[in-house]
Amino acid sequence: MRAPREPAGLAPEQRARERSMLLGAVLDCAIVVPMAGAGLWANSLTLVGESLRAVLLIALELSLLALLRRIHRERMADYEYGAAKLEQFGNLLVGTAMLLGAAWVLGTAAMRLAAPPRQPALGMAVAALVAAINVGINAVVLHAIWRAGRDGTSIILVGQIRSRLAKLVASGLAAGAITVNALWGEDTPGRVADAVGSGLVAVTMVALGVGMWRDALPHLLDRRLDEARQVAINRALARHFAQYDALGAVRSRLVGRGAAVELTLGFAATRTIGEVQRVVDAVAEDLRALIPGALVTVTPVAVPGCRR
Repeated sequence: MRAPREPAGLAPEQRARERSMLLGAVLDCAIVVPMAGAGLWANSLTLVGESLRAVLLIALELSLLALLRRIHRERMADYEYGAAKLEQFGNLLVGTAMLLGAAWVLGTAAMRLAAPPRQPALGMAVAALVAAINVGINAVVLHAIWRAGRDGTSIILVGQIRSRLAKLVASGLAAGAITVNALWGEDTPGRVADAVGSGLVAVTMVALGVGMWRDALPHLLDRRLDEARQVAINRALARHFAQYDALGAVRSRLVGRGAAVELTLGFAATRTIGEVQRVVDAVAEDLRALIPGALVTVTPVAVPGCRR
């Protein structure tokens, strides 16, 4: 009944958020192939593990960027209860891949202790250079994302600031281990540095994976709303009872720590789109006031044969 609205133009802060995330995705994509190539050439498990982690986080970045663009262009109507479920499901998948990747890094590190591989000096020098460039990229992108999301109004940007800060710290530690490995080569200090660096990468991946699971599961396991919030929904519907012509579905649940509410309101076909929109907006605003932080979706439908 209502056509999706296409905004005339994005606000400057919205453009800044999209540009900062796009910058991060482009630079990450540009560095990940040299990272993987240098890691394989130098037989540096630390850099190979960093590359694996980078690929997984790039996949999450790109999905979040696409999600942010849809939010800014008001194209979330296709998604039940808005963006939260999609974002958390992506986190769950990437978190699982992180844990599997960490297991591979730790297993490979154990095998390398028994049979240390050859590490060409030139390859290690290139690996150290690429690792240092990666640290610089993370610092530049963190600054850009922090400037775009420091107002705290975008949940996606706030999450990206935390994620990028963790990447900066982890990449700095990995670059230090790779540099020591490059300076001492196949001698004992170099071997120890590669083992310690790969261990740090694995621990970071485990921490990220567990954190993503811990954050995602409460959002994906739906629970019934408490009685007080169900009463608030009924109060909002009763307050606007005379303004809509039929009540369809009333669906509600807990999503993580917040509430999600979906209502379907019926309207006579003779009513104007503007009139229907005013009622929909009024009900949604009332619900958000009664249940702070709720994700509210009010869908208008035509009621055949109904006259007003």
